[in-house]
Amino acid sequence: MSEKKTRLGKKNWATILRWVGTLASSGLFIWLIQRQKWDVVLNKASDIALWAVVLAIACYLLSYWFNTLRWCILLWAQQVKITIWQAYRLNWAGYFASQFLPSTIGGDGLRMLAVHPYTGSKTITIGSVVLDRIINMSAMACMLPISLQVFGASLLGYLRAAQPGWMTAFWLPIRRLIEKFSPKFTAAFLAWRLQPQAFFFAFLAAWPSNLLPITATFLLARQLGMNVSFWEVAGVQTITYFLSVLPISVNGYGLREVAYTTLYTALGVSLEQASTLALVTRFLMIVCTVPGAIWLSSAVTYNFNLEDGA
Repeated sequence: MSEKKTRLGKKNWATILRWVGTLASSGLFIWLIQRQKWDVVLNKASDIALWAVVLAIACYLLSYWFNTLRWCILLWAQQVKITIWQAYRLNWAGYFASQFLPSTIGGDGLRMLAVHPYTGSKTITIGSVVLDRIINMSAMACMLPISLQVFGASLLGYLRAAQPGWMTAFWLPIRRLIEKFSPKFTAAFLAWRLQPQAFFFAFLAAWPSNLLPITATFLLARQLGMNVSFWEVAGVQTITYFLSVLPISVNGYGLREVAYTTLYTALGVSLEQASTLALVTRFLMIVCTVPGAIWLSSAVTYNFNLEDGA
């Protein structure tokens, strides 16, 4: 009983931490944008050409397809009979669910629930999603040297100045993620150990899935008149990605926007431009997940029916 109470206590504290983190980050972002002229922000947003918005949305949707392909490669390696369109719908539902769940990986639980009737195996179900997430994070980790190259001594200097507080703030959630996923990763790795080619091709698919959103952000940034290079955008995006996956906010709300304004202003961009980019990209990403609402209930209901009939 005491062990159960301890687990519930930890879960409650984790929930409180996420909401406090979300509210604090959002409050800080609101404070930042109050310092700027909203008429300038609206004018800058209206300067974005329609073709650029359409192309950015296309990049986001195509990145979803490569995310799905990466997951399917792992599923197909285990002889799971699922089409890429079926998996795409489950992924899409997961993207929509992530808008209301912890960090940016909250939709992974829904994916596990929805894909289980196709796999018929708890190990394959959990393993495919966990490996998919780890492979994607590994590809993003390969881009961390770009962030260090872009921000260099200033980033390292900030981290040293913020010690020891930043270590506690960021290492604790990371440690919890490792503790949570380590046993699942071990079981998943053992299940896929005889399919090394699946790891290779899934890792390849992770690159376009990550580079396409960076391309969309770069395109929108240039439309806003921001004098930044593609690699600078990639450096910012990599840092914000790893901040967003930490379970200290709901889908990175506020946290991502604060990181955007802080990092881009460090590159010499105006606060109005950085805030506009943060808001526009967030809005377009939410718009791209909306179709997932169509599949959210239908996918889960359909798969429960599939499981009952099996």
